[in-house]
Amino acid sequence: MNEGQLQLDRQWLLHRPITGPRNGHIGEQVFCEKWLELQQREVEFREVDEPEHTTKLARIITNAQLPKFGERECSVAASWACYLGCNIGASVIHLGDRLKDGAGDYRRFIAAWAIHNTRSIGVNGGYRAIEIMLAPAACRNTDPLSYGGLKCAPDLSLTDYEVIEHLWLWLGTDEGAAWLEDCQREIDRRQAAAWRAEREFDNATNTGETAKAGKE
Repeated sequence: MNEGQLQLDRQWLLHRPITGPRNGHIGEQVFCEKWLELQQREVEFREVDEPEHTTKLARIITNAQLPKFGERECSVAASWACYLGCNIGASVIHLGDRLKDGAGDYRRFIAAWAIHNTRSIGVNGGYRAIEIMLAPAACRNTDPLSYGGLKCAPDLSLTDYEVIEHLWLWLGTDEGAAWLEDCQREIDRRQAAAWRAEREFDNATNTGETAKAGKE
């Protein structure tokens, strides 16, 4: 350790999404894991004159100029990462790619998010995408006779909106694009492995049933 530097405790923030990845949803699981891995890939030391608790996330969204930085901001960011792994999150990424020529690399995903996050009475019960993304369990409709969704909107702050918007902007940077590609490669790998395992199981089951029928 160089003189004049302090050790950075990377574990003081948990980077846990408000609602974790669902079982069987490989995309959500991979994005959450890769986001946590990215946040833990921080420098081991910080200069003494840097803001206290300097983290990878704080540097990613530095243009947001947040008055404070803590666990809420990390949970919001982790929830965004998890959202990227669901079908709707993938559709925002796909739209961003289509908007590349008009909006450019840096702003293509924030442009897609602005379209996707628009409130519409006939879509998702009138809730914004960010409200669904950041809704805690208490806001979710768990009635077995309902179609799911939200029963009330979460209380979101301006900071929550700032964090999400600057994360979409970051995704359009070279670093963000590289991270996105890394996530997609891992998703493809796991999906292929799951497909092979399922085929092997089906083949083994069919072979067993055929052998049993032959004995009968």
